[in-house]
Amino acid sequence: MGLFTSAKPEAKFKKIKEEGCVVTLSVEIPAQEMTDATQTALVRVQSRAQIPGFRPGKAPLAVVTQHFTGRARQEAVDVLLRKHIPTALDSLKLRAVEAPAIEDMKWEEGKPLALTLAVEVAPTPTAKDYAKIPVTRKPRTADAAALDKRLQELRESHARLEVAPEDAVAATHFAVIDYAAARDGKPLANAKGTAELVDMSAEQSVEGLTAGLLGLKRGESRALKVKLGGKDADLTVTLTEIKTKVLPPVDAEFAKDMGFETLDELKAKLKEILDREVAQESDADASRQIEQALVKANKFPLPPSMVERQLQDMLERFQRQLGSVKLPEKSVADLNEKMRTAAEDSVRLSFVLGAIAEKEKIAATDAEIAAELEAGLKDAESEDKKKELRDLFERRKDQIAHMLRERKVMAFLRDKAAYTDA
Repeated sequence: MGLFTSAKPEAKFKKIKEEGCVVTLSVEIPAQEMTDATQTALVRVQSRAQIPGFRPGKAPLAVVTQHFTGRARQEAVDVLLRKHIPTALDSLKLRAVEAPAIEDMKWEEGKPLALTLAVEVAPTPTAKDYAKIPVTRKPRTADAAALDKRLQELRESHARLEVAPEDAVAATHFAVIDYAAARDGKPLANAKGTAELVDMSAEQSVEGLTAGLLGLKRGESRALKVKLGGKDADLTVTLTEIKTKVLPPVDAEFAKDMGFETLDELKAKLKEILDREVAQESDADASRQIEQALVKANKFPLPPSMVERQLQDMLERFQRQLGSVKLPEKSVADLNEKMRTAAEDSVRLSFVLGAIAEKEKIAATDAEIAAELEAGLKDAESEDKKKELRDLFERRKDQIAHMLRERKVMAFLRDKAAYTDA
């Protein structure tokens, strides 16, 4: 800098106030910089301006200035914001989680551009009370009752229907019927069928059907009073067959049908599967208790926009589960309010787990990310699916690393928890 050269003014940044995770700051950009940026913008506008009497992009700068000064100033402001806002955040050591919002902007010719910004920043929790979290642990191995239940489920899945020896329909049977429905003496559209199988022991969408079929014999017809869609209707049914469900016996033959040499081998395999499921559920339940304890012990302000995004994601997932069913506006509002606490807990937990990971130096390694990819590739059905999965991992490597890190933190916390058996 020369002896007689004055220092070039620099932008000024100042934190005005901080409320929760919202910081208000001022940014002052020198007048000369605003002037320079506006002139540069005018030259850019000139290159593409279309003004009557001049060829596109060839109008004199003075004419362009008359017509497009407002647009040039807006472009200048945009350029200066992109330049100085990141610098302001870095200078004030603010970790923004959302693009800053301009609350106020003032500018007069020859004066600095003055901005007031609202910045949502990430909280910096210290992660309290995460060692030896009390956990009531569920059993990690399956008991005999669970094994018997799984065997019964396996039998049910391999049951078959046979013609029943009885002459009349009972509550334990399956009835095969031909039917036709009418209302006020007029046949109902799409309410006629043949060989319809009715499980007499299950609830029916047609109110009065199973009660009306009881005692009916093969080949007999009967007129029933039923409700279709909540309205009275007349149903004429003809019983064509009576069937009964037959369960296979749990013996060596059954085991062979399942692909095992002996019944003991089948039971051992089922026990192995059940033990794995029970252990996973035990870990999941322990994780839920740990998460609840962390959220309860670590209270701090949250960035509003992050809570809102989490809430919207939860609501959208719930709506997808409903499919085409649309909730009334009041129900949506009530659901929104009920889910907000869950959304806040989810965001808070993410920050706490991140704080624990930093404190305990827990991170996902490249090898662990590669192993996660390989596990996914095993289930890919084609080379195209594998390529799609690899591309996905490459695009979302940071997100996957974050997910794996949280998974490792939860495993760390489960190992450190203070367990009491249920």
